[in-house]
Amino acid sequence: MGQKEVRFELDFAVPPERLWEALSDHASMGKWTGATVRLIAKGDAEGVGAVRRVRVGQLAIDEEVIYTDAPRRMVYRIVRGAPMSFHRGEILISKTATGSHLSWHILFVAPKGFGTLLERSIDVGLGRGLRELRGLIGG
Repeated sequence: MGQKEVRFELDFAVPPERLWEALSDHASMGKWTGATVRLIAKGDAEGVGAVRRVRVGQLAIDEEVIYTDAPRRMVYRIVRGAPMSFHRGEILISKTATGSHLSWHILFVAPKGFGTLLERSIDVGLGRGLRELRGLIGG
């Protein structure tokens, strides 16, 4: 097993509240991720407990939101479908002079060799998706 990390740092020309709205709208994530995303559990009023199913090709992964502090922080984990023994994703949003800064950090443990493939896939796929999101909401 090997530990892997993927990090994204992007600026958006929208306030943190607007960026938060886009990132926490699980049902609309498919518009910018290129994956099919479906909300399968809504969670509480803050979004904790929400579970989204992300389907990329034949792979279906369930991600559960485990912590939120709107519009600043969301923490989630994969609970089903991925060949990982551990996964933690954290989204941080901060206010800037011209809008918002997004810091997205993903840490996971996967079988050696396969972890590198997953790392590259996340880096390319989510990186592309975040640039698409920036184009959709303002960047």
